[in-house]
Amino acid sequence: MPREFNRQNIRIAAFDLDGTVLQGSLISDEVVKALGKLSDRGVAVTVSTARDISQIPRDVLSCFRYRVTANGASVTDSDGNILEDHPMDSRTAIRALSIIRRCHGTSCVYLNGFVVATPLFLIRLLRRTNYLSKAHRKATREVRRNRIVLRMRGHVGKGGLRVYRIQTFFNNQADALNAAQQLKETGLFNPIVLEDSSMETTLSGITKAHGLLELCSVLGCNADSIIAFGDSANDLEMLRTAGYSVGMGNAEQCVKMEVDYITDPVSEDGVATAIDKLFG
Repeated sequence: MPREFNRQNIRIAAFDLDGTVLQGSLISDEVVKALGKLSDRGVAVTVSTARDISQIPRDVLSCFRYRVTANGASVTDSDGNILEDHPMDSRTAIRALSIIRRCHGTSCVYLNGFVVATPLFLIRLLRRTNYLSKAHRKATREVRRNRIVLRMRGHVGKGGLRVYRIQTFFNNQADALNAAQQLKETGLFNPIVLEDSSMETTLSGITKAHGLLELCSVLGCNADSIIAFGDSANDLEMLRTAGYSVGMGNAEQCVKMEVDYITDPVSEDGVATAIDKLFG
C-alpha cells in the first residue's frame, strides 16, 4: 500500500540520472527549475547514480549538493569532499572480472575519475545507447575521461587500481544471471542484473541505498527523511529504503510495483511534475 507523503519530513531528495532526470544526457529547463525549488526549501538535493562522477555533465552536476555515484561506492559533496568511499582493491576486482569472463560478459571498470573499457565493450555500448549522437557528445564533451585497453584484467592488476563499479554486457539474460549467481556465492560482490542483460557490480553491501544512509549519518537524519526517484532495477533498494518513493512513467515494471507514486515519463519532465505535485 502506498505510504502517505509528508513534505515537512523530507531532508534529502535523491534522484537517479538516466531515465529519471536525464533523457539521453540532457536535462530539461523544467527539471532544473524544480530541483532548484527543492534546494531553496532547504532539501539536500542529491544525485544517486550508477555513473562515475566523470560521466556526469557539469551543468547537470551543478544541480546537486551531494553526489552518490558508482551505485553507492562513492559519496561526495559539491565541494569535492569525500564523505564515504568503498572501492574494490585490484585483486578483488580481478576475481569479479574472471567470473564475468567465464560467463561470456564484457566489462568496463569505473575508477572514480575515469572509465577503463575494452574495444569490445565499446562496440556493445554503442549498439545499445545514443553515445554516438551529437547531443550526447556535446553534453559530455567536458567530462569524458575514458581509457581503452586490450586486456582488462591485466590492466587492473598491473596498475593496482581501485575499482568502484564494474559494468558488464552479456549476450543474453541467462549468462547475466549465471554470472550474478557466481558473484554472489563469493560473498564479496553485489551484482544487479538489468532487463537489457547488462549487470552492475559493486562490493557486497554497497548500493545506492547504502550511500544515502551514509549521507543521512552525515546530515543527522534517517531514511524516513528521504524521497527517492528512480526507473530501473538498480534503484529498487534505494526506493524501498526511502521514506517515500517515486517511479517514472517509463520505469521498469519491477519499479512500478514497488513505489508509492508513479509520475510522468522522463520525456514529459516527470521529475518536475512530481516535485510540483508533492511539494506545491
